[in-house]
Amino acid sequence: MTKPSPPRLDELDRCILSALQIHGRASWQQIARAVGSSDSTVSRRVNQMLSDGTAQVIAATDPLLCSEGYPVLVQITSRAGATAEVARKLALRPDVRFAALVTGSFDVVVELIVRSQTELGSILFNEIDRIPGVWSTTTESVVAHYKLANLWLEGALPPEAVSRLESERGMVEAGSPRPLDEREQALVDLLAGDARASFAAMAQQLGTSESAVRRRLDALVRESRVHFSTIVDPEVFGYTAPTMYWLHMELRHVEEAARILTQQPDVRYVAATAGYSDLTVEVVLRDQQDLHRFNMQVLGELPGLRRADAGLELATLKRAFVLNQKALDMLTEQPVLSEGALA
Repeated sequence: MTKPSPPRLDELDRCILSALQIHGRASWQQIARAVGSSDSTVSRRVNQMLSDGTAQVIAATDPLLCSEGYPVLVQITSRAGATAEVARKLALRPDVRFAALVTGSFDVVVELIVRSQTELGSILFNEIDRIPGVWSTTTESVVAHYKLANLWLEGALPPEAVSRLESERGMVEAGSPRPLDEREQALVDLLAGDARASFAAMAQQLGTSESAVRRRLDALVRESRVHFSTIVDPEVFGYTAPTMYWLHMELRHVEEAARILTQQPDVRYVAATAGYSDLTVEVVLRDQQDLHRFNMQVLGELPGLRRADAGLELATLKRAFVLNQKALDMLTEQPVLSEGALA
């Protein structure tokens, strides 16, 4: 079956989505001012992109700051012919936040959220290892996040528009870890269904005032317990080489290297890891030439880098706990054989 062509988006769409990546709950007026268009045009285009699945605005909690558990990256190699089904089964797990098919040394990469080492051991040995087709697993704990954002469309907007959106979103500074209280959890549950729900609608459902909802959500965002992400398939803008890197570092250079990587606009994920690698990085790149540029000009100049393993992302099945149904459907499609192939 032929893969459907991605929708055609223009420069205004790119600017609108860039604004939403910076401030996922920005009002129509705020987005319109940033992109130089009208409120009605912005509203129409955003609603169209949300309805046809081109973009998703989601709300997610930080599991470390909300005391929900800690992230663990698991890289899986599989038996030939079993990779798609292994990836699908892993992506459907509720404790998997991220899942992707990749090239290179591994076939599938997932990020689990676990509450303890005992739980991790049970999941690895009693569940994942028993999935038919799993050949081997490599596990590493995420010990620090340096960048966790879908901001790869940076550069579409002028710097003053970016600064204004960031100011309207408010400052973000991680607080101390603590569980969400009952009211905060109820608010987060509502946002999971509609990340752009109005304060009035949420207040009505929660049986409280708009000001109370706004105050509580502002605090959760300011303390980085809740963040909003706008997920877009990079391919619709011509980015055909999203890549994951596992960097093996001299430990004394990890912090410095992480800071350098977070400043790169095409880098959307940087984490310090304990296990197979020292830094795990996800990068959104345009093509093979851009991949070569990143290898030579960014990684090649990175202090303390000993070795870099790379895997192109063939399909992202899940991000921020949100399933990519199109990618999952692609895995279950049966190939159409010609009459000659059947003969």
